[in-house]
Amino acid sequence: MSVSRNGFAALLAALVLLAAPAARATDPCDAPAELLGPIEPLRHVARAVAHRQALRVLVVGSASSTLGGTSGPQTAYPQQLESDLRGKLPDVAIVVQTRGGRGLSATDLAKLLEAALPEFHPDLVIWQTGTVDAVNGIDPDEFGLVLRAGAEKTAAAGADLLLMDQQFSRVARATLNYTPYRQAMEAVANAGDAMLLRRYDLMKHWAESGQIDPERAPRREWQKTADVLHACLARAIATMVMKGMREAGR
Repeated sequence: MSVSRNGFAALLAALVLLAAPAARATDPCDAPAELLGPIEPLRHVARAVAHRQALRVLVVGSASSTLGGTSGPQTAYPQQLESDLRGKLPDVAIVVQTRGGRGLSATDLAKLLEAALPEFHPDLVIWQTGTVDAVNGIDPDEFGLVLRAGAEKTAAAGADLLLMDQQFSRVARATLNYTPYRQAMEAVANAGDAMLLRRYDLMKHWAESGQIDPERAPRREWQKTADVLHACLARAIATMVMKGMREAGR
């Protein structure tokens, strides 16, 4: 059977494609390393893990931490964080509790934090805040003072603190000025009182790269996209926690 030159070229191209390794699917959680830092030592976390005690994590936040728009409670990032940490620290009991709710300002959350510290005795506090304060036009300086006071109480209670800023949203960016609130959170972190997860920058990267973009997801895919977002946030937090723990051991 004879094969024309063009036919042979087409056959050869097909064979090359078949022989080539399959392209690896992009991990939706991928992000530049600089978005997960700077890393501060998490000494209380490291101490609990070193003694193989229960690692207690308290999440304090508004709607995105307590509701999240996910398909169910187990897909929200606090629960997924618990699962991630168990996988990374199999010899340590991981206990994650959440305090908060829709529409709570930093001042409201600070009260919940203050009540939970002697009750739960966390080793790590994750404090997600800033959106409600921006929406309500709370004075950014007052917001910063609330955060600093909360950071001091957390330290006095023997816990590390990880702050988490606002979600990225194109709609919110056009109508709200998050900048002074994000700067206030950075100031607290830079003072050495906390580590900061720059959720806004992280979500902005995911959205602009097309990895995770809840605002542009089809309606039927929105909940699934929210689940992926929470899974990736949990992974980012777990990565920072493990790095902070190792930093404390140096």
